[in-house]
Amino acid sequence: MNAIPFEKVSVSEAKAVLDEALRSRQEKNWEQLRRMLGPADLNLQEQTYNWLLLLPTEIWPLWLIKHYPRIANQLAEVWLRRSAGENFFAELLLDQRGTRKGFPVEVSREIMSLKLYFDKNPAPVARQSIQMERENNS
Repeated sequence: MNAIPFEKVSVSEAKAVLDEALRSRQEKNWEQLRRMLGPADLNLQEQTYNWLLLLPTEIWPLWLIKHYPRIANQLAEVWLRRSAGENFFAELLLDQRGTRKGFPVEVSREIMSLKLYFDKNPAPVARQSIQMERENNS
C-alpha cells in the first residue's frame, strides 16, 4: 500500500486557505443583483415627509435622508406595520451577507435612535385605536 503524499503546513496557513475558499463561495456581486434606482429612490416621498413629522425632532435622521433617501422612504413605508418595521430594522442592522461595509457612523447612530424609539413607542395608529377603545368603553 502506497502512502498518501502531503505537504506540511501550519494551522494558520491551512485556516487561511479554507477561509479564502469559503469567502469566495459566499461572496456574490451584490452590485449586479441590486435593482436599478428609480426616481422614488433618489428623492424623499410625501409619505416620508409625513413620517418625519410624526417623529420627535431630536431623532430626525438628517444624515439618512440626505445620503440614503431610499432607506428613509422604506422606513416611512413600514413604520406603522410593527412586524414589517422590525424585519426592516433587522435587515439594516444585521449583516446577512457577511460582506457589507456598513453605514457611516452618523447614519448608524440615527438608525439606532430610530430603532430605540420604534421599540419604545407603539405606532400612532395603535395609540389612536387604544384611545378610541377606551372612550367607547367609558
